[in-house]
Amino acid sequence: MSKDNIMKLTDGLFHRVFDEVAAEYPDIGTEHQIVDIGAARLGARPEGFDVIVTLNLYGDILSDIASEVAGSVGLGGSANVGPSMAMFEAVHGSAPDIAGQDKANPSGLLNAAALMLTHIGQGDVAARLQNAWLRTLEDGIHTGDIAGPHTKEVVGTAAFAQAIIDRLGQEPGRLSAVRAEAASRIEVHLTPRVRATKALVGVDVFLDWTAHERHPGRLAEPLQAAAGERWRLDMISNRGVKVWPQGLPETTCADHWRCRFLWQAGDAPSHADVLALLGRVAGEGLDFVKTEHLFTFDGQPGYTAGQGQ
Repeated sequence: MSKDNIMKLTDGLFHRVFDEVAAEYPDIGTEHQIVDIGAARLGARPEGFDVIVTLNLYGDILSDIASEVAGSVGLGGSANVGPSMAMFEAVHGSAPDIAGQDKANPSGLLNAAALMLTHIGQGDVAARLQNAWLRTLEDGIHTGDIAGPHTKEVVGTAAFAQAIIDRLGQEPGRLSAVRAEAASRIEVHLTPRVRATKALVGVDVFLDWTAHERHPGRLAEPLQAAAGERWRLDMISNRGVKVWPQGLPETTCADHWRCRFLWQAGDAPSHADVLALLGRVAGEGLDFVKTEHLFTFDGQPGYTAGQGQ
């Protein structure tokens, strides 16, 4: 899942790399979904998903949705695995509002511990822990966050943990038991990638400007003067929409403007060239608030166009 219809560079890169890797595993079916509808479908039909591959921000949200659909955010454990190290934790936050009150569901940490045990080659211990946990749930011993029609006893953190300890060696009767042989260590292999050729081709200068009733054409005049002979004012956008040249007159402009300058003179511009441009922009009485350098990678733009370009 990604949001590459809007986040075209970051999420777009993620989507492209996903497709590249997916092509190496033709036996595994894949489907890309925009995260908006993907989150809705996860909440409505979680059984339709096996593995979700997504970016960190979306994964943080989706993992909470999946845990809540399963019964509670307190149930989910997580594994953060890299090529040389790993870290395991519950998916939820620290819940400071119930800290020290013996109310927290320890299942997330227990399941994270099971993932860790599997990762270090102790899958049999992990299976023993998770089967005892499943049996505890089946027996109707629940913390308050998962209490419901099948609950026989609502207990606190310590009592729930003790109930699991008391059932070590037992297996669930109705739920599927966890088998050690089905678990395996997560291995991460990084494929070396050829570094792209990076070239500076321009700079976006962001302005705070409210003069002349925020008319883009009036802003373009001093910017073109500041560009000089070596830079060209390519575009002005406001709220992501191109407003100059040939912008739509009905566009409502805010006070934050992106002004794109492209280099026109031979070799790539230096930092000194960028600083000189900013000096001329300031000399025109314009208030720049930040800049972003524009690069190409192997000749392909590494920056977005304005809507309408």
